[in-house]
Amino acid sequence: MPWRDANDDLEDSVFPEGDDDETTPCPHCLHPVYDDGEWCSRCGQYLSREDAPSRHPWWLVVGVLVCLMVVLSWVGR
Repeated sequence: MPWRDANDDLEDSVFPEGDDDETTPCPHCLHPVYDDGEWCSRCGQYLSREDAPSRHPWWLVVGVLVCLMVVLSWVGR
């Protein structure tokens, strides 16, 4: 193996800089996550509301069920 001087330039394709994968802290647990990530691998929380799956509020589901019961009882008479 030939001797390399410490000042020799290394090819970027062989030894890339470590700055290509930027990270930011998770807003919930401050664990570093990649910028293009959707959720934190440590706490499991989504990083933004846009990334989180849409969920209906519990009161909306209960309200629809109550209305459905009222309509079915009205039709059943």
